Amino acid sequence: MKTSFSSLLNSLLLGLVCTLPLAALAQTTAPAKPGAKPAAKPAPAATAAKPADGTAAKTLSGGTPAGGPVLTREELRLCLSQEESIRTRLDAHEARRAPLDKEKADLATEQQTLRDERAPLENLKKEAEDLSTRLRAYADKVNSWNDRMTAFNTAAATGPRADREKALLNKERDELGVQQKALEAEKTALTTKSDTMVAAYNGKAQALDAKVVSWNQRNEEWNQSGKAIEVERNKWLDNCADRRYREDDENAIKRGK
Repeated sequence: MKTSFSSLLNSLLLGLVCTLPLAALAQTTAPAKPGAKPAAKPAPAATAAKPADGTAAKTLSGGTPAGGPVLTREELRLCLSQEESIRTRLDAHEARRAPLDKEKADLATEQQTLRDERAPLENLKKEAEDLSTRLRAYADKVNSWNDRMTAFNTAAATGPRADREKALLNKERDELGVQQKALEAEKTALTTKSDTMVAAYNGKAQALDAKVVSWNQRNEEWNQSGKAIEVERNKWLDNCADRRYREDDENAIKRGK
């Protein structure tokens, strides 16, 4: 009754805990935050002195005027338009941060939940190790029985003593057969359970991994968007913020001229 159980053991142990590793959530750096919004232009001071060229000593930043030529009306129009655009996009950009942070916290919670769900898989592994130990012990019994049966057949002994020995060998063979069926049933049940649990775990892990990848991509897009706004804001500060302008031009622009 030669029986090999190595393939049975291998098929049982393969894939018991073949879970998909989770991608790490990317760290959210200070989101290349565009800094302070361009300062609103203050109301004209009643005592503001006007230089001889007809301009007020005012700037779009509200700061001290820098050197350089006075903004033309078209330059002022463009600077005002850019300021509004930067303000609008900055507000929209900052509004996207809170949902991303909440989603990140939710994903971290899901990751912890998934880690907790590994415990039953580890228990399955222990069950498999216990079964493999008993399978090896059973295989040793089978080998022993085979050796003794071979020796009995080789001896070709007869008589009452030989009959008793043969009866004992046959009885042991039947007991081994019962044990084999029980072990195979246990192996089938454990394999089915492990396949089901591992498949369910891997499905959750893969779905969560996809969410993490999506979050990382959107978070990176948010960071890059912030950097782009910051670049544009710095350019506005250089080109517009501290340049003088004519109040008449500002009033004309407000009138749609």
